[in-house]
Amino acid sequence: MGQESGKRPKFDVEPKTPSKAPEAREDEHHAFNNVVGEGIRKARQEHGWTQAFLADQAGLSPNYIARLERGELGPSLFVASRICEAMSIALEELVGSPGGLMRKTTIKRRVLG
Repeated sequence: MGQESGKRPKFDVEPKTPSKAPEAREDEHHAFNNVVGEGIRKARQEHGWTQAFLADQAGLSPNYIARLERGELGPSLFVASRICEAMSIALEELVGSPGGLMRKTTIKRRVLG
């Protein structure tokens, strides 16, 4: 008999194996959120700002800032950029490095006012 018309031939395709288990990725994601949250808190405290003042300057809610600082949430690039712009800091200060938070920058900071 010939090929059946209208059907595609089947190929043996090896299933993709994830590079990391889902639990490991979640732990890594949570750890990253904690590093970013600590970076936000550290920069905010260096400015002498409250969470409410930072939220106002960045156009965000104080509750959202609190959740970011606790590592419950991770900011989008857009939100991280707004936070950095409000505090006149580089994005790298929030992202941190594998060994901890990035070094302090020499950018002049705005005074609470």
